[in-house]
Amino acid sequence: MKRILILDDDQRMLDALRRTLHRQTEDWAVTFMRHPEAAWEALQKTPYDAVVTDVRLPGISGLELLDRIRQNERTKDIPVVVLTGLNDRDLKAKALELGAADLLNKPVEAGQLIARLRSVLEAKTYQDDLRATNTSLTEEVRRQDADLAQSRMSIVCRLGMAAEFRDEATGNHVIRVGCYSRAIAAEMGMSRSFLEMLLLAAPLHDIGKIGIPDGVLLKPGPLSDDEWVIMKRHCEIGERILREQSKVVVPLIDWYAVESSSIKSALENRDPVLDMAATIALTHHEKWDGGGYPRGLVGEAIPFESRIVAVADVFDALTSNRPYRLARPEEEALSIMEDTMGSHLDPRVHAAFIRALPEVHAVRDRFADDAIVFPHTEGASR
Repeated sequence: MKRILILDDDQRMLDALRRTLHRQTEDWAVTFMRHPEAAWEALQKTPYDAVVTDVRLPGISGLELLDRIRQNERTKDIPVVVLTGLNDRDLKAKALELGAADLLNKPVEAGQLIARLRSVLEAKTYQDDLRATNTSLTEEVRRQDADLAQSRMSIVCRLGMAAEFRDEATGNHVIRVGCYSRAIAAEMGMSRSFLEMLLLAAPLHDIGKIGIPDGVLLKPGPLSDDEWVIMKRHCEIGERILREQSKVVVPLIDWYAVESSSIKSALENRDPVLDMAATIALTHHEKWDGGGYPRGLVGEAIPFESRIVAVADVFDALTSNRPYRLARPEEEALSIMEDTMGSHLDPRVHAAFIRALPEVHAVRDRFADDAIVFPHTEGASR
């Protein structure tokens, strides 16, 4: 049943309107009021579907009431029919300017009032249905976006773990590095979009280890010079994995011709997360003083995201068990990192890491190596 509020300070007019609308009571619940302030209070409490108001009222006028209705979030969509005198041209123009749904001249003809009310109520119903549909669609899109984000995060972390899986004991290393990196970047005032991309990209920093022979990757002792040359290749291998176009997927799509045009377009457009991940994979072992690999970059020539991941990776490597040593106490790890600040680590990023230590501790507790985040995988990092 539709709710209608009719406002006029003339009791005789209200009585006439009540008689006019008495046959509509099966479909409409009509409230008649004489005082605009009382009407405004009623509008705050009851979800009316339409308002009919005289333009000339004591206290606040009908136009002032109309303006309040339009400015208020709760009432702004209620259609308002304004009753005016035949000669109130300026008032009619003002009413339309303020958003009146319709205008009627007094005295009001019964058939005309009923027809106008039916029209505005029908429009209101349509708008309400459209708004409800839009709200439902928006919520569905939000849910789908959340599901996609969760799936994307799961895929990224599992891909990062694929490299670690070939090692012996790194547990949730890639997840911690992603979370540490995000915490550091947040301390440095980076945008939300950067933080979200870094959280997804950082876990892929060692994906290139997939291409390193077992005899090198799994060697329990120190690597020889020749073996280090091989190990260092994981940076460039990782970049190729993440940046080069797949030589398998595109022919596969062509063969089956399943949504090929849209999928090809998606493949041709670079994913910013994968671009960031490729950059990190290539340069996360560069050092601030130029002594890193594979390019020997110096200072700010090292991509910013890679400098962040380097700090996160070093801390997690120092404080985690490895096949060739046990985890170091945090105090010792922090001391080692401080000693390498300005040589290995970017001093500004290191300072942000120190500020982020409370969140780093929370992440380490939440994603300890024995915490089951995904089906258990193990690995290590050099």
